[in-house]
Amino acid sequence: MNIDDHILLWKAASIQVFDIRYTRMQNDEQLSSYRVPTSCFLYAIKGKADLLLDSKAYKIESFYIMHVGKGSCLQISAVEDSLEYYLILYKATLPLPHRKSLLALWEREKPFQLQYVFQVSNVLTLQEKIETMYREWLKQGNLAHFYVKSLFYQFVYEFLQQLHQQQVIVQQPDLVEQIQNYIEEYYSQPITRESLAQMLNYSVPYIAKQFKQKTGRSIIDYLIQIRIQKAQHLLIHTTSSLQEIASSVGYEDVSYFIRIFKKYSGQTPMQFKQQRGQKKSYRPMYRLSLSNDKKWIRHYIDNDNYYQYKQKGDLPMNKKTKSSMMATLLLCFTLLLSACSGNAINTSNSGETKASANQSTEVQATTKIVSTVNGDVEIPVDPKRIVTDHYPGFLLTLGIKPVGTQELYMKSPYLKEHNEGITYFEDSLEAVVDLKPDLIITGDEKKYEAFAKIAPTVLIPFTLEMGATLEEFSRILDKEKEVKAWLDDYNQRVAKARQTVQDIIGKDQTVTIFAGGAKNDITLYGNGYTGRSFYDGLGLTPPAKVLEEIDPEKPWLQLSPELLTDYAGDYIFMAVDKATETYDYKNEPVWKTLDAVQNDQIFEIDGWSFWFSDPISILGQIEEVTEMLVQHAKEK
Repeated sequence: MNIDDHILLWKAASIQVFDIRYTRMQNDEQLSSYRVPTSCFLYAIKGKADLLLDSKAYKIESFYIMHVGKGSCLQISAVEDSLEYYLILYKATLPLPHRKSLLALWEREKPFQLQYVFQVSNVLTLQEKIETMYREWLKQGNLAHFYVKSLFYQFVYEFLQQLHQQQVIVQQPDLVEQIQNYIEEYYSQPITRESLAQMLNYSVPYIAKQFKQKTGRSIIDYLIQIRIQKAQHLLIHTTSSLQEIASSVGYEDVSYFIRIFKKYSGQTPMQFKQQRGQKKSYRPMYRLSLSNDKKWIRHYIDNDNYYQYKQKGDLPMNKKTKSSMMATLLLCFTLLLSACSGNAINTSNSGETKASANQSTEVQATTKIVSTVNGDVEIPVDPKRIVTDHYPGFLLTLGIKPVGTQELYMKSPYLKEHNEGITYFEDSLEAVVDLKPDLIITGDEKKYEAFAKIAPTVLIPFTLEMGATLEEFSRILDKEKEVKAWLDDYNQRVAKARQTVQDIIGKDQTVTIFAGGAKNDITLYGNGYTGRSFYDGLGLTPPAKVLEEIDPEKPWLQLSPELLTDYAGDYIFMAVDKATETYDYKNEPVWKTLDAVQNDQIFEIDGWSFWFSDPISILGQIEEVTEMLVQHAKEK
C-alpha cells in the first residue's frame, strides 16, 4: 500500500477506542488462539517471545509495535523470562459525507485490516503516550476517555511518522486463509457466513466471492467437509456414540448428522466405521483433543468493553458409559434387523425415535441439505408448492410458478402475463399455512423464524445483486442449466441493446436519471434502483458530479431544482407516474436552460415500472429504453 494513501485514510477516519490493556506473561505462559475483536496495536515494552499471526511467524522484543486487523488470530509463545506489552483495541469508520474516490480507496485498501510489525526508534515518546493512555483509561470517566482519544491520535501520529521514515512493508492478511483457519479450529461451534463476515469486517458477498474464487467451493461446503473429516476420524479412533460424535462436530440432531454424512461420504456413519474397521486395527485408547490443543479461547461480544471468556478442554472420546453403549447396541441391532426384513423398527435413544434403513433411504431420495446464510436447511429435492415473498420474478425466470407470493412484487408490468394461478398472501401467516407450501423462499430476515415453523425455509438476502441472487436460486433448486440458458439469452439481448444504444448515445456523452417531474424536489439516481438498468445494464455513463456525490451504499440523492445544472447530463431520463403525469420541460424555469431539454434529449419513463429488480423486469426495462431511443432517433 502507498504510505501516503495510508496516512490519508487515517486522517479521514473517525476513531473509537474500545479498550487498553496491560499484560505481563511469564515464561511458562502463552496466549493461545486469541481472535482479535477489533483492529489493534500491540506494543511490547519488555522481554522477547514468538508470535503467530494468522499462521505467519514473528519474533517480538522490547519496543516492537505490531498492527493487527479485526478477526485475525493471535498466539504468543516461547516467552523468554517474561513479556510485558500493551494492547490498544480500536475501531475506525469513514464518516459521512465523504468523496466517492475516498470510499473506493477505503474499500480497496482496507487500511485498518493491514498487518505490520517494526521496532520503533523514538521509544520514550511513544511509551509515555501509551502509559498515560492506560492510566487514564482505568479511570473510566467520560472526560478521561476523551483525553485517551486525543492521546491516541498523537500516538498514531508518532507511529505513522516512524512507519513512513522506516518504509515499513504493510500487508493485507490472507482473507481465505483466515476463514479456513477459523473453521478448522471452531468447526464444532455454530458458524455462518454472516458471523464470519462480521468477525473479519467484510460483507457476506465479498467473503463468499473471495473464498469461492480461491478454493472453488463455498464457505459452507468447506465447513461441512471439515466436520465430516473430523467425524470420520472419531468414528475410526474412538468408541464414542453417534450422539457424542455428532455433537462434537457441530450437529446436535443425530438424524440430520447421519443424512449429511451419507450425502458427503456416500455411506452412513456405521457403514463407514465398519468398512474402515475391517481394513485397519482399531485403537480404543486413542484420545483426540477436539480443541486442537487450544486450552482457552477468548471471544468478543460487540458491546463496548464487554468480553466473554470460555474454557474449552478435551472431550473424553474413549469414555464408556452404560447409556452410550446401550445406544450403540440398539442402533446396530436396528440396522441389522432393517437390512434383513426391510420392515420399519422403532428404537428409543434418549426419547428420539429412529426410522428404519428403508425409510432413511426414502428420505434421502426426496430431500437434500442446502447451505444458507442461516446454516444448513433440509428441503425437498423437487418442491412442488413454493411460496415466496420477494422473489416471484426470480422463480418465474427459472420457469417455476410459485403457489403464493406478495402482490407487490407481481405488479411489475413485465410480469403481468404470469399472474394467473398465483395466490397473494400479503402479511398473513394463516394464508401461507393455507397454501400448504413444501418450501418457502424469503428475503425478509425478520420473518424467517415464523416461515420456518410452517415449512422448510431458505433465506436469500434481499441486498444481493441480480446475478448473485440467481446463483443462489440455481444452487438451492438445482437449476444451474436453466440459469445458464437464461443468462446466455439475457447477455446476448443486453449486448445487442448496448450496441444499439451506443450507436445513438456517443461514448463521450453522459446520461442522468431523475425522478419527481418538473415541479417537485428531484431525486437523483446512481447505479442502483431506477438507475440500475441504465448504468449497469446499458453501460451508460453518468456525469462526473454524479459519480463523486452518489454513495454506492445509498445510490440516490434529494436535490432542489436550482442544483439541476450541476448534475444534468447530455441525456436525461425522468421517472414519473406516467398514468397521471407529464411535463413541458421547455416552459419550466431551470429545466428550459438544460442542454438535454433544448436538444429534445429528455425522456419520461414510468417510475413504477423501473422500481422492480427481478431478472425479467430488468431485461424489460433495458429493452424498453432501447426501443425508446431508437424511436426518438427515427423521429429526428
